Amino acid sequence: MLVKEHLDEIHRHAVEEYPFECCGIVVGKPGHDEDNIVYRCKNIQNKLHEKDPENYVRDARTAYNISALELQKLLSTADSQGMIFKVLYHSHPEHDAYFSEEDTRMALFDGEAPIYPDTSYLVVSVYDKKIRDQAFFNWNPETKTFERASN
Repeated sequence: MLVKEHLDEIHRHAVEEYPFECCGIVVGKPGHDEDNIVYRCKNIQNKLHEKDPENYVRDARTAYNISALELQKLLSTADSQGMIFKVLYHSHPEHDAYFSEEDTRMALFDGEAPIYPDTSYLVVSVYDKKIRDQAFFNWNPETKTFERASN
């Protein structure tokens, strides 16, 4: 799914953003993992929390949010080059690598269908600026849940 150099880049991103969650997207051509591109996205959760704490209760230590404009630009660029979103990633500072209720909520349209159905999600666990674990999650249309993939 991801070659070592791309995982290493994601791990560096997670450590650099600590104690806040990092977030990003891996794009590439289907079936060509070595040519993937890792895009570090800006986590705008602190900005949202400061502006509207009632609707954005969490700050970037326990949540991430990628601006719709940044997502749209990445999607458009990828599409124009025959690429797709392969992996959406984020970190969990001082928490384990699991797909939370919040992660699930943000990954679904109206709580029912995945926004990016063929995209994997990677959660990287970071404790004290050290990577502890990581886990990939994929949508299962039968159970209508994101399930941990075997690495």
